[in-house]
Amino acid sequence: MRIGLNFLPTLGPDEVPAAEYYADCLHLCGAADRLGFSHVKAVEHYFHPWGGYSPDPIALLSAVAARTTRVRLVTGACVPAFSHPVKLAASLALLDNLSGGRLDAGFGRAFLPTEFDAFEVPMDQSKERMREGVDAVVRLWTDSDFRWDGTFHRFGPLPPLLPRPAQLPCPPVYVAATVSEDSFVWAGERGYHLMVIPIVASHQRLQELLKLYHEARAAHGHPGPGRLHVSYHAYLAPERSEALHEAERHFDDYRSKQLAAYASWRGVRSDQYPGYEKMEAAVRATSFTDLLDAGHVVVGSPADARDALRLVAERYPGAEVSLHVRFGDIAQRAAMRTVGLLGRDVLPALADV
Repeated sequence: MRIGLNFLPTLGPDEVPAAEYYADCLHLCGAADRLGFSHVKAVEHYFHPWGGYSPDPIALLSAVAARTTRVRLVTGACVPAFSHPVKLAASLALLDNLSGGRLDAGFGRAFLPTEFDAFEVPMDQSKERMREGVDAVVRLWTDSDFRWDGTFHRFGPLPPLLPRPAQLPCPPVYVAATVSEDSFVWAGERGYHLMVIPIVASHQRLQELLKLYHEARAAHGHPGPGRLHVSYHAYLAPERSEALHEAERHFDDYRSKQLAAYASWRGVRSDQYPGYEKMEAAVRATSFTDLLDAGHVVVGSPADARDALRLVAERYPGAEVSLHVRFGDIAQRAAMRTVGLLGRDVLPALADV
């Protein structure tokens, strides 16, 4: 079983200075590299304490690349709607070379109205912009005589992009999908891999969506089932009771910052994001206990974590798991404890799962 770390910062300058947070991240990543974790994943968000300390996953992962030798580096996810495809393709190719071919390139649509307003991009174009952006990036990596005539970008003919990715013909490409059937089908048709967050849908619904993805892959001649990344919050302590008590408090802080970011949906409607205006109410209605009972968090003693991750492996065979070990106001010391317990007492027991 392949298990890595997920970085979605939920801090602001009144809690931890940005430079200190980044130094902490690199320390966690160095420990993960030594302890046998498989990857490090970083998001792209802006402004809010919920994600705002990670506006550029490529820059953060470049620093991680310089301090590690084996973990793969996952953009989870870059937002093509907020970047020109030539710039995005070149920056990702540079990261792939700096890391010795360790990039997994993940892309997503973004979903916070604040961010679309800041970049002067209409939300009702997000789906098309993401799809055009991902396809253009892949073509820039793989074509030698390139011209692009899309809806949002037109350029070329261009000479081959430099640098070329270290992984040929290109790094693995992942697409973030949540609850839209169309997103799962499109990713399958293109032969891209998937990143999902089980917390946003029931297990049964996610299985239905994954079935659509696999059917689309097969129908378009792409071999195998594709790769899958799933993400969970994680908090470990030597004793279950200690972990549960502390994790619930930190999750409440995480949720308050999440709700503050989601409040940007108040009064906003978009045909491309049906139901998103109800997210704030849905988050408020879901407790930490609900998530624990549903198997949507990895919290407790090392034995509890082993059981929780075996359940993940049973639900999503072959999936790679990203664990968010510093959510809410979790201190660096507690995050390091979680990473240490996972590395020593959990990962070795799951090596053959």
